[in-house]
Amino acid sequence: MARSLRPLDVYPITVRELEVLRVADVTSGMRRVTLGGEQLRAHIAANGFPVNAFRSDAFDDEGKLILHHPEAPEPVAPTQADGVLNWPRAHPHLLFRTYTVRRWDPTAGEHGEVDLDFVRHGVGPATRWAYRVQPGERVHWAGPKSSAPHPQGVDWTLVAGDETALPAIGRWLEEWPAGARGQVFIEVADKEHVQELVVPRGVEVTWFSRDGAEAGTTSTLFDAIRAADWWEGKVFAWVAGETLTLVPIRRWLRREKGLPKEQVEVTGYWRRQEVAVDDATGEQDLEATEDRGEQFHELSELLPGVALRVAATVGLAGAFDGGARTITELAEASGADRAGLGKLVRYLEAIGIIERDEDERHRLTDLGRELEDDHVEEHLDLEGHDALAEIAGLASLLDAVRGTGTSEVAAAARSRLHRDPALRRARLEDEAEVAGYVAGALAQSPAIAGLERVLVTGQGASTVAHALTSAHVRLQARILAAPEEAEVHRELARTLERTDVVEGRLEAEDRIEAGGAEAVLLVEHLARLGDDAATEALRTAAGALPAGGRVLVLTELLEPELAHEHDYEQDLLDFALHGGGMRTHEENLALFAQAGLPVPERSTVGWGLTVYRAAVR
Repeated sequence: MARSLRPLDVYPITVRELEVLRVADVTSGMRRVTLGGEQLRAHIAANGFPVNAFRSDAFDDEGKLILHHPEAPEPVAPTQADGVLNWPRAHPHLLFRTYTVRRWDPTAGEHGEVDLDFVRHGVGPATRWAYRVQPGERVHWAGPKSSAPHPQGVDWTLVAGDETALPAIGRWLEEWPAGARGQVFIEVADKEHVQELVVPRGVEVTWFSRDGAEAGTTSTLFDAIRAADWWEGKVFAWVAGETLTLVPIRRWLRREKGLPKEQVEVTGYWRRQEVAVDDATGEQDLEATEDRGEQFHELSELLPGVALRVAATVGLAGAFDGGARTITELAEASGADRAGLGKLVRYLEAIGIIERDEDERHRLTDLGRELEDDHVEEHLDLEGHDALAEIAGLASLLDAVRGTGTSEVAAAARSRLHRDPALRRARLEDEAEVAGYVAGALAQSPAIAGLERVLVTGQGASTVAHALTSAHVRLQARILAAPEEAEVHRELARTLERTDVVEGRLEAEDRIEAGGAEAVLLVEHLARLGDDAATEALRTAAGALPAGGRVLVLTELLEPELAHEHDYEQDLLDFALHGGGMRTHEENLALFAQAGLPVPERSTVGWGLTVYRAAVR
């Protein structure tokens, strides 16, 4: 099982109002704003929810700076909820930008200090704020919500980024583990923007200047990485900067250098795009500036989305290989039918994904280059689990809503999804990876405290078992897997200590091999079960435990006051596929009652996920 080389530590998401303490220029191209205030400490929000103390443990921790929209009387900020935030997403004046914590010193000043560094370029709202703000002003900050340390188990680390990644790189070098080796490449606009940074023993830092060229328009960073010495041993590559300039770097690391995805972390910190400017103020016109990310999301829905998914499945982005190509060249590179591909390309041109030059050669537009992102391509691939699950859900939705039997089309879609071994493996591996975002926080939950034997079932069970046994040295974990999934679970758990796998289903009304467990933990399991099956799963779990044992359920609640479009979308697809879906707190309590269990205790872990704990009588 591929495990992250930077294990993620997740904690509740918070929002707080802070005071600007100082403003100073690091260089002519970088301004530092220092924030502080009593809300850096743990406190209770005005609406009664607890706000944890500010926390930032790693170099690339990030959060949201809430900015004042020029057309609003005051900033529009999220409010605190239980481990998550209530964002006023529909508000037209919600305005925020993401920034890395350059420094967090809990001992500085009266309550601690946070440094944020701002690159001086463009006319965006964050740049405008940073170069106008004065000490004493106040601003809202949301996050960070997680931290990941220096990569583990590697011989050296490759670090590269433009000036937007410089705050993270600078902090990383200051906190660099003793004895670790690394090569660091930093691109800035001009030589005068080079900063004095800590350079640990065993680390080489190289600066490159664009000599005034506009950010995001050169291959400077990629050229530097390719020309560098490639050291022997296992490497972890971390690269950040302008999204489109990183595409060839990611491709080179994965394809040319053959690095598996757990050894590559390439993150787009910003994206170059045309910015509309208000003639009267000379500043960015926020209403007129096109949000390409949102535009791409809208295109990926319904009919345009089908074409995008077909393009991803035939490997159209790879066929372009970053250049302009004829239809014949694209067909040869992708293996697609020339006539069919020609029609697809013509349609994608009509919706702004592809453009044509005067020589009748085609290339991806800036918007279309979203298809070059490995994660986007994997999600849209019609031969992959994500897209096929969506298709099966859509095919089953009408039957589910009508409450009738399953149609032939829906049955065929669901059958392929569940019976294909490759798809099943891909789903289980994805679930194991996603579980990493909460497993560590769950392992530290009071719900787990004192346990020595736990039966784990559900999504990402192997990842959760690993987190539990790592955090509690006396704890033994047993994974309960459906018979058709057991082989993959055994492979995923093969290297885990004090962990074994048994076959069975909680909802099958069979006796399960609990192995003397003191608790049964259901990880995001009930959402894929209808009410009757979910009740039976809880009842079977309780029946496998001695008196005083714990039935534990980790789940994401459906909270109408916090839910947004994608929550309801996932709920609807889960209902169509499995008869389950996301449930409210009251609906979960009803399941416990129907299973004959007492009212469970409830707590929150990670990013607002709920843990229920019910004692067996």
